[in-house]
Amino acid sequence: MSRTLLLMRHASAEGWSESGDKGRRLTSEGRQEATAVGAELRELGVQHVLCSSATRTRETVDCLGLEAPVEYMDALYNCGTETMAQRITEVDDEVQVLLVVAHAPAVPSLSAELAWASAPQQADDLQCSFPTAAFTRFELDGSWADLADDESIRLAGVRRIGH
Repeated sequence: MSRTLLLMRHASAEGWSESGDKGRRLTSEGRQEATAVGAELRELGVQHVLCSSATRTRETVDCLGLEAPVEYMDALYNCGTETMAQRITEVDDEVQVLLVVAHAPAVPSLSAELAWASAPQQADDLQCSFPTAAFTRFELDGSWADLADDESIRLAGVRRIGH
């Protein structure tokens, strides 16, 4: 059974916050970016969202306007690709379309790792340029637990909207 994985970097955020990095909020431009991306994501039928617990990712998800349950995870804030991939493999297989909203460098790095087998040139590009509010779309044949299997996943699209 085919599944769709969407990896998204949060929308444009303030460069600084009195409450620290985790408390940085979206800018007005970031809200517009997320709203624009939300229309596309709704068309893709997102059924479940994994979201970093940072303010800017939470606000991004709010602006997307999705009607899907959201799991906010401290583990996705400042995580590496292994942690992000592990959380994805734990998703229930009843979910067909999964969105993960988190941060650079984990989102671009995992996108590049997953894209490498099916689209090596694009994988390199993802490492170099993954602006805010951008997302990648992957098609996965099989279970979420099969995420690391190079032959079961392929890059199906890249959407860049932010800076």
